[in-house]
Amino acid sequence: MSKQATATPARPVRTAPRPAATASRTTATGRPKRRDDSPSRKFEMPFETRNIQIILLGVLVVGIGYLVMYMSPTMSFTALTLSPIILLLGYFVIIPYGIMYGARKRKAASTIEQPAANVVN
Repeated sequence: MSKQATATPARPVRTAPRPAATASRTTATGRPKRRDDSPSRKFEMPFETRNIQIILLGVLVVGIGYLVMYMSPTMSFTALTLSPIILLLGYFVIIPYGIMYGARKRKAASTIEQPAANVVN
C-alpha cells in the first residue's frame, strides 16, 4: 500500500482590501455611536410596584412549597401531593400573573389613534 500525498488547497486570495472601520461609525465595542443631537428616552421600569409585589408573593409561595417538602416525611401526602401543588401554583399561576398584571391597561394607554393612511378627502 502506497501512501498517497494529499494536496492542501490553496488559501483564497483577497482581491479587495477590507474597508477600514472609522471611529465615527462605531465604538470600541462595535456598536454604532449615539449621535449627540438625537433625543434620549428616560428609562422606564417594565414592572410597576404592584407587579413586583405579586412576583415576590409567588417567590414566597414557591419557598413555602419547598419548605413543606423539606419538613415532611419522604413518602407522605404532603411531600408527594401537597407540596407539588403549592409549587405549581407559585410557578405557573402567581408568578406569571405578576408578570402580566396590568398589561391590558398599558396596551390600551399606548395605542394612539392615527388617521387612516389611504383615505381620499
